[in-house]
Amino acid sequence: MPELHRQTRAELGPTLRLAVPIMLGMLGYGLMFITDVAMAARLGETALAASALAGNLNYIPYVFGIGVVGAIQVYQSQDNGAGVASSAPAILRHGMALALVLSVGLAALCHLLAPLLPFLGSDAAVTAEARGYFVIMSWAMVPGLLFHALRTHRDSQHQPWVSLAWLAFGLVANVLLNWVLMYGNWGAPALGLDGAAWATLASRVLMLAGLWLTPGRGEVHWPAGLSRPVFGRLLRTGVPAGFHSLSEVGIFAVVPVIAGWISPTAQAAHQVAVSTASAAFMLPLGLGMAAGIRAGEARGADDRARARAIGLGALLLAAVVMGAYALGLLFLRQPLLVLYDVDATVTGELAAALLIWAALWAPFDALQVVAAHLLRSINLAAWASWVAAAAYWGIALPLCLVLAFPLGFGAVGIWIGLATSLGFAALALVGKFLRATRPGAPGWEGAFGNQGDGAMKG
Repeated sequence: MPELHRQTRAELGPTLRLAVPIMLGMLGYGLMFITDVAMAARLGETALAASALAGNLNYIPYVFGIGVVGAIQVYQSQDNGAGVASSAPAILRHGMALALVLSVGLAALCHLLAPLLPFLGSDAAVTAEARGYFVIMSWAMVPGLLFHALRTHRDSQHQPWVSLAWLAFGLVANVLLNWVLMYGNWGAPALGLDGAAWATLASRVLMLAGLWLTPGRGEVHWPAGLSRPVFGRLLRTGVPAGFHSLSEVGIFAVVPVIAGWISPTAQAAHQVAVSTASAAFMLPLGLGMAAGIRAGEARGADDRARARAIGLGALLLAAVVMGAYALGLLFLRQPLLVLYDVDATVTGELAAALLIWAALWAPFDALQVVAAHLLRSINLAAWASWVAAAAYWGIALPLCLVLAFPLGFGAVGIWIGLATSLGFAALALVGKFLRATRPGAPGWEGAFGNQGDGAMKG
């Protein structure tokens, strides 16, 4: 045990150095979401509720795609740990092809399903304003997923600051384009909520082009073509990881619809609270990605003790970071309501109550997302996916419905149900990682990176 403590402390620094730019980059994703919501709030409560409805529904397929292409990071880190660096061009080439096919398919499906929005039960005015925003944001998935695929590959090659620079550029571009297109500044037409979607699409295209053209990307070798074994390897982790993300974010996308059944005020208050919680979620998500890269390298090198130490250190960091965030959230609720322009309103009063629950669940949310990435890095993505499905759809959804309606807790009941499910997921996923990396646990025979290398080279 003293040796484990020593090794855990030794791994904290390297994990944190890799994690900081990735965490800041993921925070940039969250800030894009917050700025869209904050700027939509100035268009009125209907626009705010519409952004909640369309934005969260659009996030379901987008996050599924992010989970799938995240397999790029898993296998590149494992191959790096196993000394199979020659696989990098093939992983990048197949990862970009996978991201393109997946994003176009998801965008087309969402576009076709847009006419079904009125059947979700939200206010008619909210639904009408949400439709155009939903369609444009669906096609914004294409550059978004391509950027994420390229970014995860560069992060796994320990180039996170390059990705962060282009994310920062995209954030600034998104705010500026929102200001121009939403409100009709600089002679542009005032497109309202649709302007926010066009701004997101344009900023993602700029981010993708910039990251692709920045030196250090490495070779791609397009003439070498594509092969089924490489796609198979990516999909073995990518598909369950995608369904894991789908389970988690899906419930958070369905919940605004349930809140809309209560009232537009409840839907708007939920959007204020969940957008703030989502921004914080990006910090442990970035930490989990960094820890997954380093644990994947340890898995590729067949070093169980190092993988365990990396994981324990990352879980400790996640609990500390999100514990501090939770305290800050409790004490800074009022300034946040001013940011969203809902202070001294009925929406603001309800949002203040929901933010208390956001603070309570924050540490559990951090632990479960870091543990999920650690499990993917040691080839247990499918197990983690089943736990997520049980937590969010077997526990959260029934609790949200029962507490919100028969028991009369309304929007607060929804958040109690979500907090309960996150606690269950955190305990189950962390426990599985600890069991899988204990001395003598099965599944660690041989270095993973040496399996099927030939299909991955070039």
